[in-house]
Amino acid sequence: MDFLRDLFSRTLGIGTPEKVLDELSLEGVGRFLLSGKSAGIPDFRSPGSGLYANLQKYNLPYPEAIFEIGFFKQNPEPFFALARELYPGQFKPTICHYFIKLMKEKGLLLRCYTQNIDTLERVAGLTTDDLVEAHGTFHTSHCIGTFCGEEYQLPWMKEKIFSDLIPKCDKCNSLVKPDIVFFGESLPSRFFSALKSVSC
Repeated sequence: MDFLRDLFSRTLGIGTPEKVLDELSLEGVGRFLLSGKSAGIPDFRSPGSGLYANLQKYNLPYPEAIFEIGFFKQNPEPFFALARELYPGQFKPTICHYFIKLMKEKGLLLRCYTQNIDTLERVAGLTTDDLVEAHGTFHTSHCIGTFCGEEYQLPWMKEKIFSDLIPKCDKCNSLVKPDIVFFGESLPSRFFSALKSVSC
């Protein structure tokens, strides 16, 4: 394992990471490669430590409401307060993210499918063409006004979120939502178009 860690550190220029394997076994490696959690990002459902277990402070009718589009349209404040805590850029890619980038560089990656919304694959060096972000992304945002749909980039959204402002469209003053998939929304169109283009 030390050999791989040193190889990735030298090849990718990411410095020498601390050891994080809890045991030297296939199961230990599997746990380590759970990329989101090993980056320090909480998952959704782990008892006690998962995101849903720690949302009481937002006074929600039930934990999942924070990611429901209907609730968001009526009360966006809880989502944006949570977004301040978990915002992309506060976490670093793991060795797994850099391994995927290395696969791309070696011509071994057709596409990376991810359910993560944290943009860590992009931070590690993958491009939009390399990715299918099944649950969407914070990388872009759109106005959810009925006739608008204006697109905004990550720096614009970040400025709004960290200014404690509810992001509103510069064109029509409707809510602007990161392009992550909420309950009640369809998966991104890229998910379906990329799936159709795969030939095995």
